[in-house]
Amino acid sequence: MPTTRNPRSGLCSDITREPLPGTAKTGRLIVAVEYPQGWGKDILDGEALGKDLAGQVKRWLKKYRAQLQFIRRPGRAGQGAAGQDGAAVAFIADAAATPPTLERLELSGGVKGLLDVDLSTPGSVPGATRVDHPLLLVCTHGKRDTCCAVKGRPMAAALADRHGGETGENVWESSHTKGHRFAPSMILLPHNYSFGDLDVPAASAMMETVGRGRVPVEGNRGRGTFDSHGQVAELAVARLLTTQGEPPAFGELTVEKYGEKYGEKYGEKDAAPEIGSSRSEAYAAVSEAVDPELRRRAGELITERIEMKATGRYPELKELYRSGHFQPVRDYERAVKDAAAAQGLGKKHDRKDRKDKHARRSPVVRVRRGGESWLVTLESQTCHPVVSSCGDRPKDGRSWVAVEVRREVSPAG
Repeated sequence: MPTTRNPRSGLCSDITREPLPGTAKTGRLIVAVEYPQGWGKDILDGEALGKDLAGQVKRWLKKYRAQLQFIRRPGRAGQGAAGQDGAAVAFIADAAATPPTLERLELSGGVKGLLDVDLSTPGSVPGATRVDHPLLLVCTHGKRDTCCAVKGRPMAAALADRHGGETGENVWESSHTKGHRFAPSMILLPHNYSFGDLDVPAASAMMETVGRGRVPVEGNRGRGTFDSHGQVAELAVARLLTTQGEPPAFGELTVEKYGEKYGEKYGEKDAAPEIGSSRSEAYAAVSEAVDPELRRRAGELITERIEMKATGRYPELKELYRSGHFQPVRDYERAVKDAAAAQGLGKKHDRKDRKDKHARRSPVVRVRRGGESWLVTLESQTCHPVVSSCGDRPKDGRSWVAVEVRREVSPAG
C-alpha cells in the first residue's frame, strides 16, 4: 500500500495530492555512473566535478542525447573514496530499443572516463557487458530536496537488502530523478519507468512483480519513453488488464496517437500533429523577417539563459535580468509579435483552429497489445495541493487523467 501522508508535515511528499501517472522523467538513453562523493545541488553545476569537467560531460551527453545519473551503493558502503578519478561502475540503458538494453562498464578514470566512451551504438558499447537484471535507482539527493534524503536513503537500504541480487548491484542510491514531491522517487532501468509514493512493503512488492517480468501499476508514474499523455494511457490499460488477471509484460503494450492525422508511432518526432502547420509556417516567415542581427543576438542570449539555469547559476541570472542583459530577447519577442499582428496572426483564430484546440482538450490515445487495442480518453483536471519542493507554498496543479478506457473493436470483429 502507498505511504500514508501526514498533511501537517513540512515534507512536500507528505502534503502533495497529485495523481502519479504522467509524471515520469522522460528520456531514452540513460547513463548511471558511480560517484560516491558530494553531488551538489545539481550534479553538473560544477560543485561536484568542477566547472571544466562538468562542461565536458555536458557536451558529451549532448552529443549522444543522453541523460546522466550519479549513483552510489546504499548506506555506508556507498561512501567510499572513489569518485572523479578513481575506478567506478557505469550502467548504460537504452530504453527506446526493442527490447530495451542495459550494459555495465568499468571506468578506470571515474566520471572523467565517460568522455572516452562511444555511445553511438547503445546495446553494443565497446568494452561493456550486457546486464540481464533490472536496475533500480532510488533518489537520495538531499541537497536537491529534503524528502529525498529523509525517505530515499532508508528505502534504498531496505530494498538493497531484500532485492540487491547476488552482486549487490540491483539497487542504488541516485541523484535527482525528478518528482521529489512523490518521494521516495525511483527509476527502473532499462525500461525507464518511474515510481513514487511507496512505503517499503509496497516497493518490495513492486520489485517482486518486476522480477516476474510484469509491469507494476501501484506507485507507477509512467514510462519515460512516452510523454505525459502516453504515460497515463499505458498505465490506464495496464491497470485494467491487471484487475482482469492479465497483467502486461514489459514491452508488451505499445502506445500510439489516435486519429487519421497521427498514424505514426507515439512519441516519435515524425509523429508531430499537422494541426496548425500553416499557422506555424506563417509565424516562421514573420520571424525570418525580423532584423537578422536582433534575431541572432536573442538566440545567443536564450542559449546562455538555458545553460545558466541548467547549471544552477540562479543568483547570477537574477542579476543579469536586473541589469537588462536580456533586453534583446524581449525586443525580439515584441518585434515578432508586432509583425505577426500586422499579418493578422495575432489573437484572432479561424474556425478550424478553434475546433482543433477544442479537440485537444480531451485527447485520445490508442494502446495496443498484440491484436488487441484500447482507446483511452484523457482529461486535464485540477489537483490540490501540490508542493513542488520542501518549503514551497501549496498551489493548484493540472494533471492528465484517464476518464475512459474503451476496447477497440476491429471491423472484422
